Amino acid sequence: MSMEDRKSPLIIFTVIIVVMSFLFQWIYNVMTDYKEGDFLIQLLVDLPFVIIMAFVSFSMVHTTNKYFKYKDNIYIRVAFELFLAVIFASVYSLSVNYLLGVVIIGEKNPTYLESAIVLVMGNVFMVMLLELFFYNRRQLKSEKLIAVIEKEKIEYLYSTLKAQVHPHFLFNSLNVLSSLIYEDPQRANIYTKKLSNIYRYFLSTNTQKSVMVKDEISFLESYIYLLLIRFENALRININGDTDIPKQVIPVSIQLLIENAIKHNVVSAGNPLIVDVNITAEYIEVVNNLQPRLNVEESGHGLNNLQTQYALYDKTVEVVKTNDRFIVRVPYL
Repeated sequence: MSMEDRKSPLIIFTVIIVVMSFLFQWIYNVMTDYKEGDFLIQLLVDLPFVIIMAFVSFSMVHTTNKYFKYKDNIYIRVAFELFLAVIFASVYSLSVNYLLGVVIIGEKNPTYLESAIVLVMGNVFMVMLLELFFYNRRQLKSEKLIAVIEKEKIEYLYSTLKAQVHPHFLFNSLNVLSSLIYEDPQRANIYTKKLSNIYRYFLSTNTQKSVMVKDEISFLESYIYLLLIRFENALRININGDTDIPKQVIPVSIQLLIENAIKHNVVSAGNPLIVDVNITAEYIEVVNNLQPRLNVEESGHGLNNLQTQYALYDKTVEVVKTNDRFIVRVPYL
């Protein structure tokens, strides 16, 4: 917790003490018919004792919230705190009144009852405020913890998704390579280098939160080369725009969208799938002609996961579906 975070509750607590001292001193004066001229003097005299009582109450509430056996049961904990508050305020009131009124000032008829009532009321009110303060602090802490856990969960799911994509992609790539070795050894050599570049990128970005657009596009070019070898005239992928734009995206995000387009659409020489990767000033747009395949599992996990990943950065992945096109716009980080 920063110094400013610690100062804020302390300042609020101090202001509450002063206001409560003023309020309950007024109540005490009404109950005992004190003269108005004695009010400020009595307030200043009583203020140090009220501060002592406040910090004792603070320590009590803090301790019960942290160490009390039934701290997780709010009803038992608060009831126990109020019981201690009443006992402490009563004993404290009698002790202070006797010390100040009888021993020091020499009063013959000290107002034990009125003083005890005021202090008990004040201490109970203070304990309730403190309990509210600690409850609010626990809630904020819980919300932060939940947010961290949720973020880690989403990142894990995305990592798991990528881990599932890589073996599937490797299997297809090795099948193509095994055929290519016999048909065209020179192209097989280039294919192997491109495949190596792709997995080097997978490994190097595995723990990275973001990458430069030029690095993602460089990886995409190797990936596209492998796809074009595999699908030949059945697939066309175009990259348009400034590939050197100084922006960042989540690693493998554009590749995931191209993979998604191939998975959900017919890819054939008679009906080629055309994918355009448009790099603009605000986002990268992936557009494909819509020709849905039959019997494809409509899980949407890849796209949903990508949207959730960008939501962690307060960014929105826009999805537009028309009669003949499917468009996904990926914002920069």
